[in-house]
Amino acid sequence: MLPRSSKEMSKSGEFVAKDELRPGDLVFFNTMRSAFSHVGIYLGDNQFVHAPRAGGRVRIEDLRESYWIKRFNGARRINPA
Repeated sequence: MLPRSSKEMSKSGEFVAKDELRPGDLVFFNTMRSAFSHVGIYLGDNQFVHAPRAGGRVRIEDLRESYWIKRFNGARRINPA
């Protein structure tokens, strides 16, 4: 089971280099002036899914957009138990 907060999730699983991302990997961003403050799920082809805020509409974004490039903190792979 994953922890609730993105900061705690960032300590789970194993580190994944950006060029080795696979669908299902967690991608982390600094969106609130705090490292690992936001998380999404990598879909493949530089796409990830996330909810921009509580109650916000879930959407798909491109990791190559400048907003996300500047805020990318890393990725983790969670292996099922």
